[in-house]
Amino acid sequence: MAVFGLYQMILLICIILFVLLANLYLYHHFPKPKHPLQDISYDVAIVLGYPCNADGSLSTVQKKRMETAINLYDKHCVHHLLISGSCVQNTYVEAEKMAAYALTQKIPKQALVLETKARNTYENLKYAKCICDEKQWENIIVITSPSHMRRAAFFVHKFFHNYVMDTYREHSSIRVRMDEYFRMWNTLYYERKLRKN
Repeated sequence: MAVFGLYQMILLICIILFVLLANLYLYHHFPKPKHPLQDISYDVAIVLGYPCNADGSLSTVQKKRMETAINLYDKHCVHHLLISGSCVQNTYVEAEKMAAYALTQKIPKQALVLETKARNTYENLKYAKCICDEKQWENIIVITSPSHMRRAAFFVHKFFHNYVMDTYREHSSIRVRMDEYFRMWNTLYYERKLRKN
C-alpha cells in the first residue's frame, strides 16, 4: 500500500513538473508586451477586430476595444485609429461597425482608417502593416482584449518593431482563459509546422 502511495506521489510530482515546464516554455514564446508611455504621442492605434453580435450590434469586446482606443485619441496619445477586421462569424464587417461606433463618440472621420480584409489576428497585423508602411506610421499602439494580449503580441512582433500594446480591465471567465491558452499552443504548433516546410 505504501509503495502504491509512493508511485502516486512520484507521478503527481512528475505531472506538476511537466505542467510547470510546459507553461515556462509557452510563456517564453508569448511574453507580456510593453504598455504605452505617458509622455509619447503615437502615430496610430491599431484596434484588432472581433465579431459583432448576431443582430449586427457591437459585442462587448468590440465596444471595450473601441472605448480604449477612443480614450487614447481623446487624450491626444494617438493621431489615428486603424480598425481592422472583416466579417468572420456573420455578415457584419467588424471594422465598419466599430468605426461607426467611433463616429457616434465624436471621433472625426479623417482620424479613422479601416482595414476590412483580415479574418484572424495574423491577418489583422499583416494588412495593418501594409497601411502603416504606406502612410509612414512608425510608432504604434495595438489594442486588444487582456486575454488576447500575449498571442496578439506574438503576431505584432512579426510585423512591427516599434510598438506597445494597450487593453482594458477585464475579468475573463475560466472558459475564455482556457480557450486563449490552447490557442497559444495551437499557434506554436502551426508556427513550427511552417518552419519545417
